[in-house]
Amino acid sequence: MSRILIIDDHADNRYMLRALLSGHGHDVDEARHGAEALSMARAHRPDLAIVDLLMPVMDGYSLLRYWKSDPDLRGIPVLVYTATYTGPKDERLARDLGADDFLIKPAEPDAMMACISSLLESGGDGPRPPQGDPEALLAAYGDVLVRKLEEKAMQLERANAELHEQIATRRRSEEALRLRDRAIQAVSQGIVICDARQDDLPIIYAGAGFERITGYAPAEAIGRNCRFLQGDGTDPATVAELRAAIAARRPCSTTILNRRKDGRPFWNELSITPVLDDHGEATHYVGVQNDVTARRELEERLRQSQKLEAIGQLAGGVAHDFNNLLTVIAGHGDIMVRRLSPGDPLRRQAQAICDASARAAALTRQLLTFSRRSVPDLRVLELNTVVRETDTMLRRLIGEDIVLETALDERIGRVRADPDQLGQALLNLAVNARDAMPRGGRISIATTTAHIDASYASTRTDARPGAYVRLSVSDTGEGMTADVRARIFEPFFTTKPVGKGTGLGLAVVHGIVRQCSGFIEVYSEPGRGTSFAVYLPAATEEASSPRQRPDGPVPDGTETILLAEDEADVRILATAALEGHGYTVIPAPNASSALTAAADRNWRFDLLLTDVVMPGMGGGELWTHVRNRNPSAKVLFMSGYTEDAVVRHDVLEEQVAFLHKPFSLDDLARTVRAVLDGGSPPSSAPMHRP
Repeated sequence: MSRILIIDDHADNRYMLRALLSGHGHDVDEARHGAEALSMARAHRPDLAIVDLLMPVMDGYSLLRYWKSDPDLRGIPVLVYTATYTGPKDERLARDLGADDFLIKPAEPDAMMACISSLLESGGDGPRPPQGDPEALLAAYGDVLVRKLEEKAMQLERANAELHEQIATRRRSEEALRLRDRAIQAVSQGIVICDARQDDLPIIYAGAGFERITGYAPAEAIGRNCRFLQGDGTDPATVAELRAAIAARRPCSTTILNRRKDGRPFWNELSITPVLDDHGEATHYVGVQNDVTARRELEERLRQSQKLEAIGQLAGGVAHDFNNLLTVIAGHGDIMVRRLSPGDPLRRQAQAICDASARAAALTRQLLTFSRRSVPDLRVLELNTVVRETDTMLRRLIGEDIVLETALDERIGRVRADPDQLGQALLNLAVNARDAMPRGGRISIATTTAHIDASYASTRTDARPGAYVRLSVSDTGEGMTADVRARIFEPFFTTKPVGKGTGLGLAVVHGIVRQCSGFIEVYSEPGRGTSFAVYLPAATEEASSPRQRPDGPVPDGTETILLAEDEADVRILATAALEGHGYTVIPAPNASSALTAAADRNWRFDLLLTDVVMPGMGGGELWTHVRNRNPSAKVLFMSGYTEDAVVRHDVLEEQVAFLHKPFSLDDLARTVRAVLDGGSPPSSAPMHRP
């Protein structure tokens, strides 16, 4: 039977193919990538190669190019077997590079074996040069002298023909060399050739692409080793990988952090290939460079987004439990403060409970905000108005040793955002700037318009082309290294001493901006300050009316309220608070019990007050049942945390009232009264101190 080489970086794939091929009597060798396959094939010639496309070190396309250009290997048939790059263009490229057949994973065993049998039957050492027919003999001449003259004439003619052919061949070779040189100069990749016969492998050729990528002219690179492009951030392990490949005279593909002539770092996708002489000795190395900095940054943003999503799911669940607990703690603390006289020492302790609850509620709000699991009150607003309203608090926060400057463009458009969250984002950025200037400095806040084109938007996962409003906050502080800058939006990451920061400030800013469909750019260098540029999509609608905070006495009522809440302590607290304002409350621990209680009262009640997420039937489904039987009833949803999708489906799309946990007892009573009266409920503001 035949020897078949499997080239795939996944062990499971190799195992399945080995089992199939061995079962049909074939000898099987395995390689994890293209470079390993070339080495194995040259040592033990196979009868057929089965190659995946997406692999580390050297992919399937590169392997095909090397395989089909090797005189010893090009006659061996190659079957591409892939689960990626499966489109018609991908198959055409593989075949143009020399693939003998192309199968998409997973293939049926019978189809696979039929394809393999066909390739083995038609395979071989490749085509041989055609054999030409011998030249016809000259006609015999009777006269010896004439015959000799004719022979001389023919020899001269042949010599002239050979000379002309040599000249034509040389011209074709020179033209091919000129074409090859023009092609090398035209490609966007940087191409260098190093001399392996000299110490330190000096560069002897550098193409125009090298200068475009690195900033170094070819004359500046000739005679130097490629290591002059390395810098402080270059990974030693990657350098060792390259050196090992050179020592072993094998190809190598990797990505290395290099520096341009102007000092800027860039990610260099580098492929090196040895040029071997007739004795197998490396005479030169060809390096192909490609600047993949933009791609790496895009991949890093995607990884960061996925990391935040995972942490956000955890944080959101924790915040839900905290908010239920804080509702109970703050509610009972509120009751104690109301019942104790101003001079009672216990009143101060009760007030401390309320204050701590408010701070804890603020922390859980930050957790929900950065994880995008809060429900923002998005309004069309003037960004300059938010900056001006925050100005007084900003000046009080940053201190007298820091100068605050503002430059607000009055021509900017409006944005859609939660005004409280946007103000919080501005405060967080200012506090971050203040902490970067322990010996004083200057903070500059500016607004202006911006337009994002399709080319720039394609480099970011969170940007869309169109009109934007830009808010920038800059400082003259210490600045950041690249490593720190890459992690600043990670929750709980901080460079401040223990106890001096939660590491949530910038994570919250990131979450707020994402909820507004915006994005952030950060510019910073050590010793040269930092600038945050927040881009928010411009809105075309008119600005919304500002919200009014309720004040005055909390109104009472006499209506009947059906309360569905699975947290017993919250249910008991809300029942007592509402009964204290004159309402009749029917408490139920879940939706099923609420429906039973409603049926017992012949569906006669005025308001359904329900949690959004409960075991079994949720608040949205409960409301559907209630309004079918009691169309005149009204509803007020409440929740400490739910996924955006759940809240928007059950609450916002229905345009009904929503009360965030934790809430104060006054917020509960005011919101219930407003819903019953049929007006707009007061803002479901974060819990405030009583």
